[in-house]
Amino acid sequence: MSSIVGLLKSKFRNDLHFPEKGTISVHNGYRLLFLFNLFLFSAAVVLMEPRQLLAEMQLILFSESHLVTDYIALTSVGTALFNSSMMTFIAIFICYHYRVPMTGGAVSAIFMVTGYGLFGKNLLNFIPIFLGVRLYSYFMNEPLKKFLLIALYGSSVSPVVSFFAFNQRLSPVLGIGVGYLIGIVIGFIMVPLALHFQSLFKRVSLYSAGFTSGMLCTMVAGICRMFGLQIDLRGIVSKEQQPELIIFLVIFGLLLCGYGLRMASKRHRLNLRAIWSHSGKIELDILRDTGVYNTMINMGLMTLLLVGYVMTIDAVMNGPILGAIFCVIGFSACGAHVFNSVPLLLGVTLANTLNIYAMNETVTVTAAIFAMMLCAITNAYGWKGGLIVGFIHTSMVLNIDVLHGGLNLYNNGFSGGLVAMMIIPLLDLSQQLRNKRAIDQVEDELLDKAGIVLHPIRQEEEPTSEEPQITRLSLPKDN
Repeated sequence: MSSIVGLLKSKFRNDLHFPEKGTISVHNGYRLLFLFNLFLFSAAVVLMEPRQLLAEMQLILFSESHLVTDYIALTSVGTALFNSSMMTFIAIFICYHYRVPMTGGAVSAIFMVTGYGLFGKNLLNFIPIFLGVRLYSYFMNEPLKKFLLIALYGSSVSPVVSFFAFNQRLSPVLGIGVGYLIGIVIGFIMVPLALHFQSLFKRVSLYSAGFTSGMLCTMVAGICRMFGLQIDLRGIVSKEQQPELIIFLVIFGLLLCGYGLRMASKRHRLNLRAIWSHSGKIELDILRDTGVYNTMINMGLMTLLLVGYVMTIDAVMNGPILGAIFCVIGFSACGAHVFNSVPLLLGVTLANTLNIYAMNETVTVTAAIFAMMLCAITNAYGWKGGLIVGFIHTSMVLNIDVLHGGLNLYNNGFSGGLVAMMIIPLLDLSQQLRNKRAIDQVEDELLDKAGIVLHPIRQEEEPTSEEPQITRLSLPKDN
C-alpha cells in the first residue's frame, strides 16, 4: 500500500513539474489553488446542514439563475459555498487536464468561477458554454487549452441556459433542448468575439469577455422581446448580515499575506515595489512578472482592502458581494493592486455619495468592487483618470442591466467595456493637449534664452504691392 501511495505522489509531483519537495514555482500553482478550494470546501462543510444539502442543491441547479439570484438567499450559506467549491474544483480540474499554463489569467479565470458560483453559475448551465468552446476548437483544429480561459470567463452567460431550460413558460423537454442549444451556440461564437473585442479596449480592461458576454446577452434578450418573451430582472438577494463570511475572508486574506511574506522573505524574493509599480495590463500579469509569493501577498492585501470597505460602509456580506470580492482576488494576479485600485474605489464611492442610491446597497457595492478591472487606467492616466472612470462606471452599471435583462452575470464587465471604449479616447485627447502645451512652453523658453523674439505681423505694416527693383547682372560675352 505504501509503495502505491509513493508512486501516486511521485506521478502527481512530476505531472505538476515540482522540482523537489518544498519548492514553489509558477508550475505548482495548481497545488495552491487546490488548497484554496479545500479551504473553501471546509468552510462550506462547517456552515452547511447535511440533511438539506440535496434539496437545496436542486433549487440551485434548477433555478433560472439570472441576475440577481443570490444562492445564499435562495438556499443557505453552506450550500452556496458548496456549489462555489464544486464549480472551482471543476475549473481547476479542466485547466490541469488540458495543461493550461499557470498564469495570472488562469488564476483570474478560476477565481471568477468561484465568485459566480455564489450567484448564478452551476454545473447544469456551465456545460453548454464549455461544449460550445470545445466545438469551436474542433472546427478550427486548435487545441482546447488555447481557448479554455475564454470558456471559464465566458461562462458568465450561463443564466441564458437556465432561463430557457427552466422557464415555466416552456415545457421541460423543449426548455432544456432550447437552453442547451443556445448555450452551445453562444459558447461557439464567443471565442472569436472575445478575441476581437479585446483590441478595442487597448488592454485597459482586465475582463474583455465580460463585454463580449454583455453584447451576446443583449442580442438574445432583444430577440426574446421581439417575440414577446419578456425577461424580468430578479432581485433575490440576502438582506441578513453573515459575520461568518467576513471572518472567512479575513482569515483567508491573512493566510495569503502571511504565507507569501514568509516564503518570499525566506527565499529573498520579496519585492512589493515591483507589484505596486505594475502597469495593470492583463498581458503583463503580476504572477508571471513578480512570482508566486509576491502575488499571494498582493491578493491578500486586496482581500483585506475590500473587506474593510464593505465593513466601513456597513454593507451586507451576501452572495453577489462575496462573489465580487473573489473575482477581484483573481484580478490581483493579473494587474490589480492597492495603489491602482483605490482611485477607482474613491470614484465609485463619490458617485454613490452623490446619487440617489444607498451606498451600502448590493448593486452599488458590487459596482465599487468590480471597478477594479479598470485598474490599468490609473497607471496609464494617473489617479485623476481612475477617479473619473470610477465615477462614470457607476452611472453605467446602474442602468445597463436593462439591455440584457440580467442574462449576463458580469453586468459590471459589460459596463466596464463600454466605459473603456468611451473614456479612453477622451483621456488620450487630454494627455495629448497637456503634452502639446508642455512642448510649446519648452520651445518658448529655448527661444527666450537664445534671444529670439517672434513678433506677429501687424495690420498696418502689411507689405506694399509695389514690385521690388531687380538689379540685372550683365555677363561677359565670349570672345
